[in-house]
Amino acid sequence: MKQQYVQAFLAIIADGTPVDTALTGLRAALEQKHHSKLLAPVLLEVVRILEAKKDASGAVVAVARATDAKALSSKIEATLADMGVSKDTQVKQVVDETLIGGFVATFDFKEHDQSHKKALTNLYHSITN
Repeated sequence: MKQQYVQAFLAIIADGTPVDTALTGLRAALEQKHHSKLLAPVLLEVVRILEAKKDASGAVVAVARATDAKALSSKIEATLADMGVSKDTQVKQVVDETLIGGFVATFDFKEHDQSHKKALTNLYHSITN
């Protein structure tokens, strides 16, 4: 039974459903079927499967514009080194138009957000709270 929930959850997130929405649905389904005790084992198995599938050879750096990568290269390299990225690790650069500036580095399920978008969001939350 646990495997059925695992496979269903993986299929839902593979279809593009946001993880938060999928988790809420999983929790509701488990409660409805009186299988709430399966939540932790199901999520543990999902994590194991996703870790096995992850691209262990690469890191991803998202920038607002392609020219930002050159301007921020020293900061990006230092951040990647802090995250444990070795010289042999392939680093993929992507352009994320939702960023205002700065970069977001992702490696080994860790994310380091040095974007202007994140800084502005943090500033907004500090003012409104």
